[in-house]
Order: sequence, then structure tokens, then C-alpha cells
Amino acid sequence: MVFAKWLRMSILVGALVLAGLLSQVCAADEIVAKVGGVSLTRYELDREVQKIMPFNVSFHGKVSQEKIDDIRNQALTALLDRAYKVRFALDEEISVANAAVEEELAKYRSKFESQAQFEQALGAEGFNAFRGSIYRELLAKKAESVAVDSGVKVTEDDVRAYYDKNQTMYKRPRQFKASHILVKVDPASSKAEREVFLNKAQDLAVKAAAGEDFYNLAYYNSDDRSKYVGGDLGYFHEGQTVPEFEEALVKMKPGEIAGPIKTMFGYHIVKLVELNEPRQLKFEEVKDKIRQTLEKDQREVLHEEWMNGLKARFEVERFDK
Repeated sequence: MVFAKWLRMSILVGALVLAGLLSQVCAADEIVAKVGGVSLTRYELDREVQKIMPFNVSFHGKVSQEKIDDIRNQALTALLDRAYKVRFALDEEISVANAAVEEELAKYRSKFESQAQFEQALGAEGFNAFRGSIYRELLAKKAESVAVDSGVKVTEDDVRAYYDKNQTMYKRPRQFKASHILVKVDPASSKAEREVFLNKAQDLAVKAAAGEDFYNLAYYNSDDRSKYVGGDLGYFHEGQTVPEFEEALVKMKPGEIAGPIKTMFGYHIVKLVELNEPRQLKFEEVKDKIRQTLEKDQREVLHEEWMNGLKARFEVERFDK
């Protein structure tokens, strides 16, 4: 009994010691916001901005001031959400093992030759403040796992009921497996040039029909990247390719060769390898995918409810200009 009490006290003290990282003293101009006393620093905001920025740079490598402001707001929103989760974790006495923090820090350290270089790169933020940021990030993830992920429960009956109600969603259309040889034709080419390409395609079609190895014909003659796998296009469904190509395929039997077929890309010689007729997918074939969908939907609802509750519960102070 005494040992159990001591153990609970040790865990709580450990959590409070680590929580010191969450409320460390920062210069006033380093804090951009607080959520229930949990500080967000400008260093964290800058890092979050840098995560988002690469996905918003234009073709010419420029980013407008309006876009920069929008990115900064996105970054701040993400950090505020994280702080809500951290505040929840502190209230619920959730903590992260020191080993997990060290493991995450090691990923950053590994990019530098020494600890000294690593700390130098951190600049004014300093090692302890950066470590605190890592801790908060891991703590937020753990809080979300406890509050949201643990509440996601989808039963086999749920999955079966969804399948029975939505069977029309799980009808697979006609499926083809085919290979092709493409003789590419430039849309701007002259009539005489197109005639040359057509003759080449006809010659290849004759050779393929006569039994020459289709893989080799494609590898040495096709103008498509699939040439490197002998023209293999893999499996695809009805409606996933250009009309002219599909019209030829539906008239063929496995093993047959057709062409030249003219499309917007040029002339194709096609070999149908396999044909699978439309069919209703069985429950066993789709149950894992359905479960993932239901779990995702349920998780999104739980997450939104949780976050709305946290936002109503904890006060936000903003100090950014």
C-alpha cells in the first residue's frame, strides 16, 4: 500500500518536473501565445511555417506576402491546437517517457557532427527550449491517442451493416490487363510525317500478330515509358483509359493483338492479357477497407468534439503582432 502510494507520487513528481519544460521562462518577445498557461514560442512558429512553406512556393519560387500571412496563420492555428492537447495532458497527468524524448532528439542530433554544432544551430532558442518543444509535441500526440484514438471502436457488425447497406458501392467494373506499343505522333506533324509513323505502327502490328515476342517489340520500339516493362500497363478498369483504346479492348479476347489504334497520343498496338468481367465484390474482399473508412470517420467526429471541448475550457492569450 505504501509502495503504491510512493509510486503514484513518483509518477506525479516526474510529470511535474517534465511539465517545467512546458512553462519555462521565456523572454516576452519570444512568446507568441499561451493556452491555459502553455506557451508557444516564435521559434516553434518559425519551424511550423517552414514545414508548410515548401508546399506553397510558386513555379518561379516566389511567395506573395498574402500567402506568407496565410501560412503563418495556418502554422499558429496548428500550434494552438497542439497547446490545447498539451494542457489537457497536464490536467489528466499524462506524460511522455524521457527515452521517447531522447529518441526524437537523436534524429535531429544525427544531422550534426557534434552536440556542440547541434546546439550552435539552435541559436538563441537553446537546447533546453528546443527539448521542451519536442516534449510538447510528443505529449500532444499521446494526449490525442488517449482522448480520441482509444475511443474509436468499430465492430464486425458495424462493418457488415455498412456493406449490406452500400453494396452498390462495391461492384467492380470490367477489368483489363493489357500491354501496348506506342508509336508517338506529334499533333503538329505533317501528313507525310504521320504516314511514316502509321507505316511503322502497321509493321509492328504485323510482327506482333505473327508471333514475335511482344515484350521485346515494346522494349525496343515503344515511345512510352512502359517500354521498360515490355509495354505492360497492369490492371485498369473500364473508364480509366481513352475511348478508342477501350473500344478495341472490349472486342478482344485474352491473348489477342489489335492495332494500330489511333488516339491523341499516336498509334497503339495492343495485347489483351487478361479480362475480368464486372462483379459484386464479396464482403471478405472489402471488409478491411470498410473498417478503415468507418474508423477514420468515427475518429474525425471524436476529434472535433474533443477539440471543441478543449477550446471552450482553456483560455487563449495572444501576444503576436
